[in-house]
Amino acid sequence: MDAMLVVALSGTVGAGKSTVAVALRDALLARGIAAGELDVDAIANETVAPADDPFNERVVVAHLRTMRPHWHDAGLDVLILPRVIETAAQRDAYADALGEPVRVVRIDAPAATRHARLTARHEPGPDRDWHLARTDVLADLLATAEVEDLVVTNDGLAPSAVAEQIAELLDVREPTDERA
Repeated sequence: MDAMLVVALSGTVGAGKSTVAVALRDALLARGIAAGELDVDAIANETVAPADDPFNERVVVAHLRTMRPHWHDAGLDVLILPRVIETAAQRDAYADALGEPVRVVRIDAPAATRHARLTARHEPGPDRDWHLARTDVLADLLATAEVEDLVVTNDGLAPSAVAEQIAELLDVREPTDERA
């Protein structure tokens, strides 16, 4: 691969973005592809988000811009970003920061599956309540925003199977040329 492929795994809370991102990285590494996965939410949560940027997108974009030469120097073929991508402007800001187009794969899961995952992940209380309320609203928003290049369903399959499906749909192949 000459350029780094950037794959944003989008989807509502509870869709399985982070879990599938790790499985996709592992699947690509097994194919001999230099792949990395960045926990974008962890970057966003490192500092308090300002009122005019509630999901700390400016911090995320600044981090991506700063890390871009390091990923290139390391020979990374694929960078996987699990993160809700709500708008074309957000996708384009990531692409600008990374100097590469961003392919968005929306991971979808039925409401009952998402609710079960969120209930298992979060203790009862305000945090769980927020996630349960947000998942359905965000699922509808993402479906109508149509920012994604591809949609895959994450329900009833192992994360590794979903990851393999994504790799095939994106046509990610083992590199044939050495990086310069």
